Amino acid sequence: MQEREKITKVGYTRSQIDKIGNTMVYLAQHISDLTKTKILKILFLLEEGSIKTTGQPFVGIDFQLWKLGPVAKDVFIDLSSEDSPMLFQSYIERDPADNRVFKAKSSFNNDEFSANDLKLMDKIIGFVKNKPAAYLIKHTHGANSLWRKSAIRYGVLEALEKELVNNTEYEVDFSLLFPDSSYLAEKYEGAKENLQFTRTLKD
Repeated sequence: MQEREKITKVGYTRSQIDKIGNTMVYLAQHISDLTKTKILKILFLLEEGSIKTTGQPFVGIDFQLWKLGPVAKDVFIDLSSEDSPMLFQSYIERDPADNRVFKAKSSFNNDEFSANDLKLMDKIIGFVKNKPAAYLIKHTHGANSLWRKSAIRYGVLEALEKELVNNTEYEVDFSLLFPDSSYLAEKYEGAKENLQFTRTLKD
């Protein structure tokens, strides 16, 4: 029997941290101006793209509904430190030449990645590489976005758009990608159940 994954204090498993960290390494190797905002938006696009096409999450983390779009809160907190990250300190660091930019600190390890994952990363990188962060903010909370649909579902769209609140604890509902019953919808629900079970494991 495989050893149970340890749950970190932020709720991510060791394999999730490894996959997020190595995703950041891969992004830094291909995007010269990799800022916190770009990382956050790309992580969401990867999660959305993977669920939409395969029914499987890319990493399986939650994204909260914030004013400027979907945000993985624990990643945001870690990347907001003026120093280098703590949670992802083995993977990336701030660029001394530009403190807003993150660069790879280690080599990319593809152990956590499927062939579909790698293909999706290359596709997303091609889409975002030469686009400013402001474009990605607009893209991820546009008229047909999951951010907007989720905000409507939870009744917080007006408060977010009018900047009455900057963030909420409501999460993007990826099941909205599947308005009708489908094979991918069932696959996603099964993947969610597995992730929830993993999060209940303790040391």
